[in-house]
Amino acid sequence: MNPIKAISLNLLIPLFITAVFAIVIHYTHKIPEILFDIVPYLFYGLSLLIIWVSWHFNRNRFIFVIIPLILVYMGFEYFSAKKATLLFLYASMLYPIHLLIFLVLKERGLFSFWGILKIAFFVIEIGVVLFLIYYPKEPIQGYFNIKLFAANFYPLKDLSVAIGIFVLFVMSALILFGRYLMYSTTFLSLLITFYLSLYFLKTPHATEVSLLSFAIIIFILLIRESYRLAFYDELTALPGRRALVEDMAKLGRRYSLAMCDIDFFKKFNDTYGHDTGDEVLKMVASKFSEVSGGGKAYRYGGEEFVILFPSKDSEESFVHVDALRQAIATTPFSVRNKKSTKKIFINVSAGITQNSQKDKDPFAVMKRADNALYKAKKAGRNQVIKA
Repeated sequence: MNPIKAISLNLLIPLFITAVFAIVIHYTHKIPEILFDIVPYLFYGLSLLIIWVSWHFNRNRFIFVIIPLILVYMGFEYFSAKKATLLFLYASMLYPIHLLIFLVLKERGLFSFWGILKIAFFVIEIGVVLFLIYYPKEPIQGYFNIKLFAANFYPLKDLSVAIGIFVLFVMSALILFGRYLMYSTTFLSLLITFYLSLYFLKTPHATEVSLLSFAIIIFILLIRESYRLAFYDELTALPGRRALVEDMAKLGRRYSLAMCDIDFFKKFNDTYGHDTGDEVLKMVASKFSEVSGGGKAYRYGGEEFVILFPSKDSEESFVHVDALRQAIATTPFSVRNKKSTKKIFINVSAGITQNSQKDKDPFAVMKRADNALYKAKKAGRNQVIKA
């Protein structure tokens, strides 16, 4: 289960934007009309930027998320009242499922086999909606108008609300237990924003402002995703070497640093295979991410990790690193094969040092910590040594 703190932090920005949208709609009468006149142009401009950045960084799910909204808005603008009403009905039912599908699907390239399947699904989806709008079928609309709740959610149909509740439940489960927390929390905010925009459709400018909010949320997610790709390790989800270099440049006059390494990791890989080795790295990294004492862990490379302790000397940081070493050493790791499950224990060694006036830069401190790590290995492993 994902930590509540991490969930809250990931929900904070997109839900804040959704809340701002709700406040703007509530105080529409106090905002100059000229500002609302430029909102559609901002939405179109930001949408085109999202499509370009998504294409450039091969994050194509955002293209499939934003283009339907552009088409829906254009439909509301240029369709007759009857056709726009039908578009509202079908969009309110299909788009939440559309969001969930593209949240779950992995990025596999736009013109790969799976990418072409996505495009085909998207085109079929649009084609079905346009067919039902231009050639409405009474029996189909009768099913969509079915009554499920005692409460009235006008202008939303009960089936739309039921689909929204289902998608909300699935997204909440992904937030609690899924790996890609940043995506799940953002898509949940998109779902809430989408339903608010539909519910307040009759309110002046609600549609335009909500769509702009939608685009802003997606664009912020794109920025966060670009940052994650640049500074975080994909396997362990810890900050990587580039993030370490950036953070070392911000260190103050006193700090300590620990170099850590998984004992006998090569032998473990040779015995159990690299897939199991990757699982060990994930388990160890999850422990490192919980280091106390104000420390921050990074994956340096391979089975090596670095922990920075700003404003801490080596005596203080030693306590926290040794507690971390003990926590890893006492946590069983299950190795499964076709016939049985074997429990093993993983050990780590670490070398700690703090900066001094003789050190030219943090890399010199790191070198001394690496020497202390080497001594810990020679002394029998599964221990922490101070330089």
